[in-house]
Amino acid sequence: MVLKKEKEINKMKKALLTIVVLISSFCFTFCRHSISDRDASPFKQPEIKPGVYVQYPKENIKLEDSSIQQKIHALDAYFDTKVRNGFSGSVLISFKGTPIFERYYGYKDYARGERPTAGSTYQIASTSKTFTSAAILLLLQQHLITLEDKVEKYIPNFPYEGITVRMLLNHRSGLPNYLNFSETLWKNKQKFMTNRDVLSLMLRYKPKPLYKPDTHFMYNNTNFALLALIVEDVADMPFCDFMHQNIFVPLGMTDTWTYDPLSVRPSATKGYSGSSWREDRIVYTDGVLGDKGIYSTVRDMYKWDQALYAGKFIKSDLLGLAFTPQSFERQGDKNYGLGWRVRDQPDGTRLIYHNGWWHSYNSVFNRKISDKTSVIILSNHFSNSVYKIQQIWDILYGENTVKNDEEEGATEPARPE
Repeated sequence: MVLKKEKEINKMKKALLTIVVLISSFCFTFCRHSISDRDASPFKQPEIKPGVYVQYPKENIKLEDSSIQQKIHALDAYFDTKVRNGFSGSVLISFKGTPIFERYYGYKDYARGERPTAGSTYQIASTSKTFTSAAILLLLQQHLITLEDKVEKYIPNFPYEGITVRMLLNHRSGLPNYLNFSETLWKNKQKFMTNRDVLSLMLRYKPKPLYKPDTHFMYNNTNFALLALIVEDVADMPFCDFMHQNIFVPLGMTDTWTYDPLSVRPSATKGYSGSSWREDRIVYTDGVLGDKGIYSTVRDMYKWDQALYAGKFIKSDLLGLAFTPQSFERQGDKNYGLGWRVRDQPDGTRLIYHNGWWHSYNSVFNRKISDKTSVIILSNHFSNSVYKIQQIWDILYGENTVKNDEEEGATEPARPE
């Protein structure tokens, strides 16, 4: 009788949460402006179905099984060593669809001695690109855009010819990187740039492209800053509103938000570097979204992960396209799809992932999609070692069963990667 009553209470709580989230999706915005006119957009908002979007058949993993317990103990030992070397962050590891490891280490605020919790949010840096890609896929899903559309269709007078939406997504546009040309062209470094400012610099100064379109893969943050503007044009709403209303809220990602340098949410962790835990400063490029700028928790990233596996939020055929390699100038087992990195495995399966690095934040979002295993690490104390997770895959599957690129992100300068 007591158990039945508890189940009824839990159902009521879930129903109440859904109602609150639904209301918030229409009543609030996380942009620095009044909310856009929702009725004016041609985009049909996805239904709010957090519980439905993550449902799919998966293996029955029991945490009490001795083999799982051994993995958990080994993961504890692994991260204990990381913490002794300065690791600070949140971790969630899902094995074959079931979370088996969730831990919170280090500091949310070092000066105050404040520890992170499940609600502490981290800048996920370039892992944000997976969400920008999803925004484009949602527009594609509703036939409001095509991958072969030219950029000038959405950005009048765009000074670079022959670049398509697909080339922005797969980093084959050849465009110059705004993080480089803004150093000289953006004069007031005390003022935060926006995506519109990036475009204005390109329209006014026409920085020289790096390559001809679709001739080389060149990872470039300009591509995703422009994709955010295309989302705004097609959906007729600010990018941050689109992300909030059409991805975060429908999936129940209530602790995920787009960064606003003028209004940082209390849940945000602070970023640190060095053994002295030097706090990072925000810079003028922090106002640009699409290539970076999303804050989230490991639990919300797990919801994102599960929604992708279920294939009910974004159709499986579109996800399959996003996970398909797009560049073939070089031979090898690494490639890039549409907003996702790809690592082919010796057994014919693939790791689908996207790491991130911005200021002192490192993020790992690494997924073995053949059996729904995911490694999610969000860190706020910079270290290249955060990306070196081969040992985690060895713990989960056995030595050298899964091949991981331990150096991913380790050779890039301090920018969204």
